[in-house]
Amino acid sequence: MNVWHVVGTAALAAPPLVWSSLHAHSPEVRRWRQGTGQRTQVAGLGVRVFGTGEAVVVLLAGLASSERFWGKSYDVLGQNARVVAIDPIGFGASIRHPALQEIVDARVHVDAVLAVLRALDLHTQPVVFVGHSMGASLAIRAGARHAPTRAVVAFDAPLYRSAVEANGRIRHMGWFEALLSQGPLAERVCHWMCDNRTVARGVAVAISPRLPVAIARDSVEHTWPGYIAGFDSLVRDPGWTDALDVLAARNVPVRLVDGDKDPVPVPGRADELAARFTNISATRRLGGHRAPLSDPIGCASIVRAVLSEHGASDS
Repeated sequence: MNVWHVVGTAALAAPPLVWSSLHAHSPEVRRWRQGTGQRTQVAGLGVRVFGTGEAVVVLLAGLASSERFWGKSYDVLGQNARVVAIDPIGFGASIRHPALQEIVDARVHVDAVLAVLRALDLHTQPVVFVGHSMGASLAIRAGARHAPTRAVVAFDAPLYRSAVEANGRIRHMGWFEALLSQGPLAERVCHWMCDNRTVARGVAVAISPRLPVAIARDSVEHTWPGYIAGFDSLVRDPGWTDALDVLAARNVPVRLVDGDKDPVPVPGRADELAARFTNISATRRLGGHRAPLSDPIGCASIVRAVLSEHGASDS
């Protein structure tokens, strides 16, 4: 066999072998399995519902993600609660939400989440809102608007006090989020993904070997209007401060959980808020920005503990 043929064959085989190795050894891949329950549409949003109990747990996915982010490790929550995992407006199975025909701000995002609870006849039940990243910001705001809220758990929350502060930390959110966060290039890339959705899913999987395939594929399930609306209203906008004031006035427990290597949250912000508000506690765990995916058992245990302590109607 010609030596150059051998070299060429090895060169072609190397990328798939590297991808397979990274994928096989990724903790996030090894620890994720599809969660229980069927995906469906409720009040215009993509939703997965499972479990039984008086209390309700609402799981809100982050930017460029879907409810599948909350995998099988979170099934344990269904032993004590009705669990509603939601794709926020513009993402996952909520990619075509009617609200995107108009201006989508934080209020509209919260309205859509609360509409799901009403449609499921769960709006009078005690609720624990749980979110990751952008979804954490949404969880805080939804918790402030919803009277039966018993607690909020916010993983890796981007709590920025201004758009300037947010823009300064965009580069820490990952290359994909940074690329799509602003500007004409971001818009062109997003439109290309919409026009070539199947190819875009394949590219997302190829460049994200450390993610479960389903999670990587869902990262491109959005449009430019949906992406930028979520980013501007739930990441750049500082409305979470007013929401925390409301939750503090009602003494609703808020648990802020950040990874110790997570570059997205402002350093010291969670501790600062915990020192200011008696209803807020700040926790740091090992890991980066995808704590609920990299440590699903630990994060599910946090939610389960909060649910046990605060989920009852008479808490």
